[in-house]
Amino acid sequence: MNCLKNPRRVRRDAQDMAWYWLVIVAGILAILLPLRVWAQEATPTPPPDDAPSGAPIIPLVHTVQEGENLTFIANSYGVTVEALLAVNNLSNADALSIGQELLIPGGEGEAVVTAHTVQAGDTLAHIAALFNTTPDEIMATNRLLNRMASLAIGQPLTVVSRTGSAQPQPVTGTPHVVATGESLLTIAAQYRLSPAEIAFANGLVYPYYLFPGQRLRIPGTAVYHDLPGEWVQVRVRPLSLQQGSTVSIYVQNLLDGAPSGSLAGQPLRFFPYEQGYVALAGIDAFTEPGRYTLQLAGSGNRPWTPFQQEIPIASSGFGVQQIVVSEELNALLDPQVRQQEDIFLDAIYNQTADSPAWDGLFQFPVTTPVVTAGYGDGRSYNGGPIEIFHTGVDFAGGIGTPILAPANGVVVFAAPLQLRGNTVILDHGLGVMTAYFHLSEMFVTPGTAVTTGQPIGAGGSTGLSTGPHLHWDVRVNGVPVNPVQWVEMGFP
Repeated sequence: MNCLKNPRRVRRDAQDMAWYWLVIVAGILAILLPLRVWAQEATPTPPPDDAPSGAPIIPLVHTVQEGENLTFIANSYGVTVEALLAVNNLSNADALSIGQELLIPGGEGEAVVTAHTVQAGDTLAHIAALFNTTPDEIMATNRLLNRMASLAIGQPLTVVSRTGSAQPQPVTGTPHVVATGESLLTIAAQYRLSPAEIAFANGLVYPYYLFPGQRLRIPGTAVYHDLPGEWVQVRVRPLSLQQGSTVSIYVQNLLDGAPSGSLAGQPLRFFPYEQGYVALAGIDAFTEPGRYTLQLAGSGNRPWTPFQQEIPIASSGFGVQQIVVSEELNALLDPQVRQQEDIFLDAIYNQTADSPAWDGLFQFPVTTPVVTAGYGDGRSYNGGPIEIFHTGVDFAGGIGTPILAPANGVVVFAAPLQLRGNTVILDHGLGVMTAYFHLSEMFVTPGTAVTTGQPIGAGGSTGLSTGPHLHWDVRVNGVPVNPVQWVEMGFP
């Protein structure tokens, strides 16, 4: 048998092999090219000719009024109920509420000038996305010169909203940080999405190049926060801080481990809370007004990406209290007496439960809260120098006035002190403690759990006191803060 192949057969085999690879290449292109076309077709419709260059189209938004239903609203705008349901992701079973905003399909609204307070992690690009506008327009409206400059938490901005209302439209999705070896295809498969959906959500242009550490927004229904690295959420409350404020800092991260951080020279003490961690920090009355940097980090199997942003702290405009004490109390004015007592109490204030015992607002510790001396004023005794500030609030009341627990907690101290007289201290968890000075009687003992409104003592005039009253302290990780804020705002 002749072992040599027929030349025609060899050419035919070569042609068949060429067609085979051509089919393979065509198949690959058939997969890839639609992705590119899909992303191009998904771009927003261009604005009309009479719209400002680059200005996004403004949707028409209707605010639900009393007595309105979907049929009435649909007829008012000449659209169908089905179209209203579809564009607003509603069903016939969903009840409308007064003040609810509905998109009107096919309509065009007007720009609305509104205000936005910068949240933790806000960038110009993210704020622009919230209000359907552009970073350049926000810069021009607020006379910002540097697009890359960081925004301070609590900073007010004027925004021309193009959402159809004064309300922002939250960006939705979840963060994903690209790991070594991952591709858009493997990430899409992980979230059961198409690569084109993820590419469009992140403004990726074909061919799609990813790199380790790159942050992607995966389309979804959760509110998305534009933060660096693996941070899911950083929430600061309140946004406006001043001397004497308590501030709550809540964080979530994709990585394992625990967060750490600092603010205004104080280390942050984080506790597990909800799906992440929370830290409460106190800004005392002697903190100089100005901008301070919130610094966050963390570590587990590997370090967390650092996060930092400035927070302004404003002046509270405290005054000066001139206190005159009798000669028999002069010995208590010795600085060493106060120093030793402060050191003793600091050890107590820094021992706390890991979970909050309270829920919601605190109550005043007296039934008739008449304030005789507010928080934060500098104090001068007998004309001496101002070396301390008033760490709490004084309430009027005679000897025997019932003193009540402002929230659930556990008694950690109940005994007499030289300066503060008969003292009760309650631990409410998460570093929060309240203290009650100058009592005539103490009704509780250490280790006792108390509930909101429970009598814990009676008003008096023990210790360094010029007359019957209650001094109420609120301490956050040992820092004395304004107690009134806790009656007006819920933490954490």
